[in-house]
Amino acid sequence: MRRIAMAAAALTVACAGLAVVTGTAAAAPVDASLGCRLYFSDAGTGTSPTTWADTFTLSQSPASPAAGQTVTVTLAAVAGVTNGPVPLNAGDVPVRVTVALGGAQTGTVTLDQAAYPAAAKAAGVPLGPISATGTYTAAAAGTVTLVVRQVAFANTTATTYCSASGDRDHKAAPVDTPVTASAVVTPGPSGSASPSASASASASPSASASASASVSPSASASSTEAATPAETFGPASVTMKCKTLSTIRDWTATHTLTMSPANPGHGANVTVTYTFDNGGKNGPAPIAAGDLKPTATVKLSGAQSGTVKLTGPAYGSIAAQATVPGATLTGQFVASTPGVVTLTVADILFDHPQVDTECNKGSDPVTSPADTTIVARFTVKSTPATPSEVTGEALPKTGDGGILPVILLWGTALLLTGVGALVVLPRRARRRIVLE
Repeated sequence: MRRIAMAAAALTVACAGLAVVTGTAAAAPVDASLGCRLYFSDAGTGTSPTTWADTFTLSQSPASPAAGQTVTVTLAAVAGVTNGPVPLNAGDVPVRVTVALGGAQTGTVTLDQAAYPAAAKAAGVPLGPISATGTYTAAAAGTVTLVVRQVAFANTTATTYCSASGDRDHKAAPVDTPVTASAVVTPGPSGSASPSASASASASPSASASASASVSPSASASSTEAATPAETFGPASVTMKCKTLSTIRDWTATHTLTMSPANPGHGANVTVTYTFDNGGKNGPAPIAAGDLKPTATVKLSGAQSGTVKLTGPAYGSIAAQATVPGATLTGQFVASTPGVVTLTVADILFDHPQVDTECNKGSDPVTSPADTTIVARFTVKSTPATPSEVTGEALPKTGDGGILPVILLWGTALLLTGVGALVVLPRRARRRIVLE
């Protein structure tokens, strides 16, 4: 599991600047510096403050749009941030930029560069040029200003948020940067404004902290609202601790966390799928068919909070000393609020009638549990869900008063055993528990 390499290294990059778009002309780029903090698993108030200086250009096309036109906004940076002490694979650190609109039109636009860096990078080198794009619909005639409010480098383990220079909580309290642009929107063919005066792009991961975070389900939005690519997790190797009674041991497997649909309208039923490729090795006693079921708890944060419960059907019989197969667990919830939603696998519980096995990132998974590093994100649009998204092939739901409905679906199960691991004897042994 790679950690974004900004954790232990300063974000020292070449200085740069800003381009201002006025009508059809663009000024030359100028220098700007941003302050940044690192957020592990996209949580907390941030650590490791750094400064990122680069050459920025903020532009849009067309440079002088007519009301009703779709406008493409691009933020470019010459060198990109400097990598820390950990090498990165290509695409490990997707870039998301929040641009605030002002003047004749208000709202936010999300710009994305999903494949960043473009190639694998060694420790301590610049990650390379940035070119993040997004769209909005020009609404009303007049001058529209664009300001880069926040830049996020969204590694699955640790996200770095940047805004104006200075040290602060750049995720929850971003300050507009000096990277700005402006454009004159001309009247449309009929001389009237388009149906919406707000930006058409969905909110960025900083939406929970920005002015656009509280967009209500009834907020208007363009039918051309841009899709923000979802950030699924894995497949990637993750090691966590598992505890059965007093025995604690490591469990390493390849994990994947996905969601579908990945860019729905609000009110959609979203299916969460979590898989791992192995379940360790069984002990000297066989496990009877039907005795073992897996469950997982996925936390929601960002635009929506709560939990989703994932479960699976019982395994068949598992022979002594056999390698337990992997599992696929799924669950569903209603995406009720526009904005970026973060999914974090918080806990995995292997349910057995004799004794449970609990796994997470805590040093003691039972007495001091901790969320795993298995994290995914997707954007819920401010437009309503389509009929097919609402239907979502939903299965029967459970939940606390319908605030966050969840469903229990099917998967597979295991009992993590091995050297010093718990062995559960069959029921006819009267549920005796033995430690190897």
